Amino acid sequence: MKKPLSLALTGALALSLTAPALAAEVASFTDVAENAWYADAVSYVTAEGIMSGTGKTTFSPAGTVTRGMVYQTLYNLAGKPAVAEKATFTDVSGTWYADAAAWAEDEGLTTGVSKGIFGGERSMTRQELAKVFADYAASKGVNAANADLSTYADADAVAAWAKDGVERAVALGILSGSQGKLNPTGTAQRAELAQILMTFDGLTAETPAEDYIAAHADDFFLTGKTEYAIQGMMVSKDTSFHNDLENVDYTATDDGVSVVLKGTVGEQWIAKLDKVLKTYTKADGSALTAEDFTGSKDTFIDLKTKAEPDTNFACFVPADVRLTVNTAWGDVLHVNDPSSEHGYGDYLVCPNKDGKPDFSDVWVVNGAVFGSTYDVSRGPVVGRVAAVEKYGNLDLDIKPEALYTAGLELGDVLDVTVNGVSLAIPFCTAYSDVNTGETVVRDNQESDLLVVAINMGNFAETYGVDEGDVVSFALAEKAGYLGQYQAHQLQRTNERKDYSSDEVFANFRPVVMGDIAEGVLYRTSSPVNPEIGRASYADDLIEKAGIQTVINLADDDAAIQGYFAAEGFDSPYYKGLYEGGHVIALNMGVDYKSQDFQSKLKSGLEFLIANEGPYAFHCNEGKDRAGFTAILLESLMGATQEEIVADYMVSYENYYHVQKGSEQYKLIAQVAEGMLRDMAGLEKDADLSKVDLSKAAEDYLLGIGLTADQITSLKTNLSTPIVGSKSVPFPQA
Repeated sequence: MKKPLSLALTGALALSLTAPALAAEVASFTDVAENAWYADAVSYVTAEGIMSGTGKTTFSPAGTVTRGMVYQTLYNLAGKPAVAEKATFTDVSGTWYADAAAWAEDEGLTTGVSKGIFGGERSMTRQELAKVFADYAASKGVNAANADLSTYADADAVAAWAKDGVERAVALGILSGSQGKLNPTGTAQRAELAQILMTFDGLTAETPAEDYIAAHADDFFLTGKTEYAIQGMMVSKDTSFHNDLENVDYTATDDGVSVVLKGTVGEQWIAKLDKVLKTYTKADGSALTAEDFTGSKDTFIDLKTKAEPDTNFACFVPADVRLTVNTAWGDVLHVNDPSSEHGYGDYLVCPNKDGKPDFSDVWVVNGAVFGSTYDVSRGPVVGRVAAVEKYGNLDLDIKPEALYTAGLELGDVLDVTVNGVSLAIPFCTAYSDVNTGETVVRDNQESDLLVVAINMGNFAETYGVDEGDVVSFALAEKAGYLGQYQAHQLQRTNERKDYSSDEVFANFRPVVMGDIAEGVLYRTSSPVNPEIGRASYADDLIEKAGIQTVINLADDDAAIQGYFAAEGFDSPYYKGLYEGGHVIALNMGVDYKSQDFQSKLKSGLEFLIANEGPYAFHCNEGKDRAGFTAILLESLMGATQEEIVADYMVSYENYYHVQKGSEQYKLIAQVAEGMLRDMAGLEKDADLSKVDLSKAAEDYLLGIGLTADQITSLKTNLSTPIVGSKSVPFPQA
């Protein structure tokens, strides 16, 4: 979660804004409907500890906002810093907002309602609220050009003392109207305050563009204006208008040299006649003359730009980055001003001087129109995060085709930028095209999705990415990963006829190495999830092996019951084990280094310790989550590195017919070696040859919360032959 204006909140902020009460989720507030316009805001501010309920189950969205309430929320937002001195106000001693009042006074945010009086119980109007938040935003470096209030029917009702603050609050998106009115003198309600706080907490401070340009000098790409249609006119009298894209007011005069131009989405600005004559033509391509404008004042005529290829350089700036540009001609321009639409983000543009960017003359082109007015063929491909998947993978709102159209190919290394972080990531088709823990840009060809992920990791959590964040893609190295990508290309079918045995097809096998007794431990693809067509085969095999206890790494109980209820379900043995309490459903993610994975693995191993074997563990394919689980248990029981890696690779031999000893085999085997290093707490590429893997596994298990006695019991269960076991020989592939 990005909180550019907030400091880290400390402690449990359970202070109610009218009286002490515990924070609660929206679902537990009986007076906040899930579909209420303010529901998301209430959820956000309570989860972040900025506001809390008025009772255990009430939020009071229509409740009146008071001065004490407002300054307490700002104090919470700032992290409740220590207050050196008490407030000079005479009416705050002993109140729940006393520290907030002292902090606000010290910050210069308020001088009270009169000399020595804070007025904490006094209600606040919407225009007062707007001014407070606009001033606080300005103190944090968050500014925007004042909005034009003339579009609101009650703009004249805004008090003179509040007008500047209301204009800035509207420009920043802090304050918005309803049904064409601002209602500036209306009493603010708690629902409105929650919405304002959520919006405010997402604002970013505007910084000078110079540092950004210096840091991103290599990101400027060659471009130039394309041919497109606009309109232009001269005026016969002073005419004022507002440019929504730039959030700037202009006034055109009848001076014989000023031309009002109207752009591709209706935005208007002023240019000098001599520049217009050089830059544009008539709609039919013929030359413009001054008489074309002077002879038809106050009427727009159709114009066409002259294409100017390779005359500029440009740099994309994501929408969540705000910059101030001081232009060479004296204007101050704002990058990604929050009061207007920007698409994925604006562009910094400068002239091409002898084949290099001329940073002495930089201006801004709004991202909403850049693609229709400038050549973007050499620029980055830009999209937003449309969804964050269960395991932290990012689904983009653009298709893989967007990368191919830009000339990017599978096996290229891409420069991927998100949240201000640039990463070199290979472009591939599967998560397993990269080693465990490594990043991948994936063309998910089954669903036509463009995905950014960490193989067996959580990208969103690692890099703090949320739905709606902007992601850009550019070429870092052509074919820089092509060899590795080609070696990882694996093809699997879900047809039994394509495999040599039921065991190979179901990726089912006993785990017998080190001190693990024969007939005690088995690994398999899912005997219950029919997605890859192997469940019924795996179910037959676990029955044949006499499995008594199952650790399901992939599913939760609801998913398992859904499989049972589905038409064509054909895993009766598994169902019997589950209904008898012999299956634990862990619903683990694929990031085996996450706390969630480790906590659930601990629960699974405790289940194994407490129950009788033979045991089986599985995920979906029995390859990734099951792969790490096998590596851990095999290490614990004294298996060698070679045995462990060989067992891991059997899954690839089974599913994908990878040939032992091939370059492809050796490359994929590095994944298992990486898992061993992670289990042992070693750095990437560290030497494993002298590591005591059994001791490393014990340390790992202690680290996730098992006791020494539990580890002893686990080893005993795995090493003790089972009397009367139904174990059968395993046919080799």
